[in-house]
Amino acid sequence: MKIAYISPIYFSDVDLSYLSHAQQELDITYFASIVSNKGKGAAFNLPQQKNSYGIFQATKIYPELEKFGHLVDLKKFFIINSPAQKMWNLKNIWLHLKLVWILRNFDVIHLTEFPRYYEWCFYFLRKKIVLTVHDPIPHSTVACNTTQIKVNRNIAFRLLENFIILNKNQKEEFIRINNLQQKNIYESRLGRYDYLTMYKNQRDCTDKYILFFGKIASNKGLDILFPAMTELHKTNPNIKLISAGHGIYSFDIKPYENLEYFDIRNRFIPDQELAGLIQNAMFVVCPYKDATQSGVVMSAFAFNKPVIATNVGGFPEQVIHNEYGIIVSPNNVAELTSALQYICSNSNLIEHFEKNIQLGYEQGERSWLQIISEHSACYNAISKL
Repeated sequence: MKIAYISPIYFSDVDLSYLSHAQQELDITYFASIVSNKGKGAAFNLPQQKNSYGIFQATKIYPELEKFGHLVDLKKFFIINSPAQKMWNLKNIWLHLKLVWILRNFDVIHLTEFPRYYEWCFYFLRKKIVLTVHDPIPHSTVACNTTQIKVNRNIAFRLLENFIILNKNQKEEFIRINNLQQKNIYESRLGRYDYLTMYKNQRDCTDKYILFFGKIASNKGLDILFPAMTELHKTNPNIKLISAGHGIYSFDIKPYENLEYFDIRNRFIPDQELAGLIQNAMFVVCPYKDATQSGVVMSAFAFNKPVIATNVGGFPEQVIHNEYGIIVSPNNVAELTSALQYICSNSNLIEHFEKNIQLGYEQGERSWLQIISEHSACYNAISKL
């Protein structure tokens, strides 16, 4: 059974982590899509997109991707490269038609994003397609609710039959809203973002600190975390908060910028720096107001770091309360403060969480091997259609 795995580069963190295990068990070819002069995305940090249309062996067009050779089979790693400024560019359309011609030789086509208008030709092969839905219920942010995204989602739900969902908590609502068949929804989950461990033993900060990282957006709950941190400082003055990630804050952060126990890095954080931040943090905090599942949690778990997260979306499935971290109510400064104080004052608890994460996500039912087994059942069902 030949499987084509097609994914945009902004999912390359989860893709590399999954494929590093899956390619050992299955015949999977990885096609990473780079469009519109966007060379930066998750694990990939290319200095500039090459001005060539085509489907290239990855290291021949971007030699710097050679460093991922210990994670993926470079012979089965291709780049779909489209530098088009306007996606209706005829070269871009022709490129994706050529891709469909290549894909006809595969038994299963695994997509990780809703096909966009220049990718609608994928639907010629729709019987072979399974689509991973990262956001079964869209986030509240404007960027997740544009007209284009809504159209792409609606078309996919009308034309495709098979979907992989990454958290059980939103499954029934997802099926109901989109009028889907229960039998065609495959349950799975995210595994640890193991690719980050290629940057082990990075030092970033010698102080004791709590870490928030990821894109800054209004649904991330930083307006709850920052006041909670000021309360924590009253009882734990030796602990800092590092907020690392680029975006626009939805509240005034000026009162916090000059506080010595706040380190606000509002910029793109390269993987090497991120790995160092996670490795040396006490724990990670995700005070989100709404969410699905989170790659932030899986990045933290790559280094067995516990997480404080809110009771929204799939967080309770990823961060089992008092096993891998602590779950608190969203939009609650007092409850978040209490959780911060509790974990900061109990180093044995942090060690307990770290051991549980390693056992559960490295070897247990949450490991990539278990996820691959679940995906294999899906691939086999589709290949027999």
